[in-house]
Amino acid sequence: MARGDFWVKDTRNGGAACSTKYTVVAGTAASILAGEMVYRSGTDLVLGADGGSNTVVWVGPAATDSNETASVRGEVWIFDNPLYVFRGRPTTAANLSASNRNTQVTLDVAAGTNGAQTIDENDTVNGTFRILDYESTNDYWVDFQMAITDHLSAG
Repeated sequence: MARGDFWVKDTRNGGAACSTKYTVVAGTAASILAGEMVYRSGTDLVLGADGGSNTVVWVGPAATDSNETASVRGEVWIFDNPLYVFRGRPTTAANLSASNRNTQVTLDVAAGTNGAQTIDENDTVNGTFRILDYESTNDYWVDFQMAITDHLSAG
């Protein structure tokens, strides 16, 4: 499970993080767990995939688990403000360096159902998550923002 992969580190206004309710495509029961990054597919949201880049419209990390079923669309609450600073894990912490700051990278997802999502600091092709800061020796985290243009429209 990948619950808690990403969370809001800083709202940039000193207030509480706010979330918005979205619909989730039917087909899998509870496909999105709180803390997983999601993007828009048509009018619904779907779970971020391995290599996720700026070719899709990113919405943000889930604030709750989704409640769809195999046959009925569901709902999920998302931290959808592109100005928020999010925190999560890097794919390979040892690869982080000062040159990664302000670099746009992609999403990495481990194999399996709800595999762990990480920020892939090595993949800059069509990158969409801008690394702001990192810690690569003890806690292994990355602070990042979604690229605003990719939040509004793909590409």
